[in-house]
Amino acid sequence: MDNTILINAHSILRWAVLLFGIYAITKSAQGVFMKQSFTASHSMAGTLLVASVHLQIVIGLLLYIARDWHQSFGNMAETMGNPALRFWAVEHLTGMLVAAIIIQIGRSRSKKAKETTAKHKTALIFYTIGILLIVAMIPWPFRAEVARSLWP
Repeated sequence: MDNTILINAHSILRWAVLLFGIYAITKSAQGVFMKQSFTASHSMAGTLLVASVHLQIVIGLLLYIARDWHQSFGNMAETMGNPALRFWAVEHLTGMLVAAIIIQIGRSRSKKAKETTAKHKTALIFYTIGILLIVAMIPWPFRAEVARSLWP
């Protein structure tokens, strides 16, 4: 099965996630350091980040299943012994899911916080951790150990 459309969408959408992440982190930092009110634009920044991350996760999971990466759990010794296979089958998936959960928790806690400073600070901390984890788990072209030839 040709997964080129999903792969391209997943690859392109990473830039939206990163841009919305930078935007949400910047808005949160401005809120903390400039003591701004929590406005609709601050809320929208978090919404755009969460929405793009969720869409990216859905596309990623579809690719994970379509590419049969889930089959690698049948022989974990082989999977864990092969750095490229381990990255794609375990590290990338786990890291991105954890990042999405962290970002979602930050969004939820930020919305529930009573004080404006707490809203901004919570968003800033969780969004920053989530985006840093995403950046670490992206298979950048300079990361030879992820063997981009395994994907696609």
